[in-house]
Amino acid sequence: MYAYVEQANSRPGPGIGGDTADLSTRIAGQRGLLGCINLQQLAGPTAVRLTLWDTENSTAEFIGTRAQFGSPAGALCKVGEYEQGPAGAHAASHARLLYFDGPRTPEQVAAADFGGRKRIWPAIRELCGLVSVYLLRGSDLGWIVVTLATSVDTLEAAQSAVMAADLLPGEDRALLPGPDRIEIHNVTGYHVQAVAQPATTGER
Repeated sequence: MYAYVEQANSRPGPGIGGDTADLSTRIAGQRGLLGCINLQQLAGPTAVRLTLWDTENSTAEFIGTRAQFGSPAGALCKVGEYEQGPAGAHAASHARLLYFDGPRTPEQVAAADFGGRKRIWPAIRELCGLVSVYLLRGSDLGWIVVTLATSVDTLEAAQSAVMAADLLPGEDRALLPGPDRIEIHNVTGYHVQAVAQPATTGER
């Protein structure tokens, strides 16, 4: 599974800020489309659009279509991890985005992946308002963690649970720098098909 992430400051007119509400309608039925999620930052100007695709080719076709209309370039990512929470059958109302900017070393990636599978996911997977978690990997080995939930309270509970989870034996804190930035968003549009967990999702 692949994702295309478009980000801009909210503004009227064409672009992310002006057409989030109707994008899912205009691209409905496009080959390979698995979902469209529109976000608006709480107490901030950032608008984000996340579209999900079955293959890299489908994503590239969509990127080409967007470029024809002069839309700002976004980021093509591979979905390295996907997990569905207890509220997976519900539409998300809020999201937290953690940005870990690249370039990152393979050692940092391996350490983060291990911590995510063995420490972070077990700490949050039973939260009743948790919809899903996506780890989006960029070509420079940077990544974005997208946590979708049914309330801000669930996002805060997830953060508290992660902060309270001690490092596991063998984890090296030096390889686990925190995110470069954190954003909390309202979900202004949520159209996601039920998808099977990809083969890249590790055992929890």
